[in-house]
Amino acid sequence: MNDFLPTLETPQWVIDLPKPFHNLFLGVHLWQWIGLVLLIAISRVAMVVGNRLAVRAMRVRDKLLPGEISQETHIASRRAAGLITGVLVCFPLLGPLSLPRKMERGALIVLEGMTIFAFSMLAYAMWDAVCDSMASRAAGVSDRAERLLVPMTRKFVRLVIVTIGFFVALSSLFNVNVAAVIASLGIGGIVVALAAKDSVENIFGSLTILFDMPFQIGDWVKVDKIEGIVEEINLRSTRIRTFEDTVINLPNANLIRAAVENISARRYRRQKINVRIPYDSASSAVNSLCSDIRGFLAEFEGVQSEKIIVDLSDMDDTAMTVLVQCNFEVGSQIEELEMRHKLFTEIMRLRRIHGILFYPAGISRLPDPEKKSLPG
Repeated sequence: MNDFLPTLETPQWVIDLPKPFHNLFLGVHLWQWIGLVLLIAISRVAMVVGNRLAVRAMRVRDKLLPGEISQETHIASRRAAGLITGVLVCFPLLGPLSLPRKMERGALIVLEGMTIFAFSMLAYAMWDAVCDSMASRAAGVSDRAERLLVPMTRKFVRLVIVTIGFFVALSSLFNVNVAAVIASLGIGGIVVALAAKDSVENIFGSLTILFDMPFQIGDWVKVDKIEGIVEEINLRSTRIRTFEDTVINLPNANLIRAAVENISARRYRRQKINVRIPYDSASSAVNSLCSDIRGFLAEFEGVQSEKIIVDLSDMDDTAMTVLVQCNFEVGSQIEELEMRHKLFTEIMRLRRIHGILFYPAGISRLPDPEKKSLPG
């Protein structure tokens, strides 16, 4: 069926097309359908070109600027650049197709929506690239502020980007008065804040973590009865992996009220060992034992030599107690246990050398190995 009626705005090349190209299908001429297919193909080629250009740009960036960027950020940046290139190519090519008014308006709305989404996606990826670069630089340094600030600001700015993109889409696609919407949100914000009191407390808790910095990602912390390693700090909660390998999401509001113990922040780890010995031990042997333990700790790498205590500290009805106290300068529990093992082994070796028996609690007197019991 050919209902083609040219107008003054119809290009001459369209008028010169063979009659079959002017046949209507769903209210659109055949040549217009072919034009739409070509438009999609050109857009797809443009997306590939934009993707390749983004790859080259990211390689130049990696060579010139410090800091590493994750593979996920690379992929997101390429996809955003390709989508922007493909969408922008469609705008100048859509007009010559002379589509019906409703169809053209629908196509423009789709293109505008994709453009807003693409630029939001690009801003999202670029911010992730900045955060990845800062995080990689902060990974090997002791700047607690930067290591804690990066993950929290990453999530906050992501939320801002998504919110801005949402409001731009409302204004551009649906002609919504954004200023009026924001004003109404300001009035209703008080009601929402009162209804979401816990969420507001969690946000203030995250600000407490940000400014006070009681811990950072990777620290070993203890909050009330929860103990483990901090894996992630969000705006609402903090994720802690316990030593049983379970994950606990602790609301940040709890951090305002609770006492947070950062075990990883310890400069040293105090060791306090009570060695019980029997009263019948020779005083010279006890003095020699204490002196040798003291000498061993003084030469033990990782022990603060100025805070070593090895002396008799207590006497009760059954035995005497030698207090062995020192500080280990270690960074992990594994290193602490290894040093304790070496210390315990040395004390046992010195006990055998000086012939001093350890007196276990709850026993009034150690049995004499040389004395045999008589039959009753």
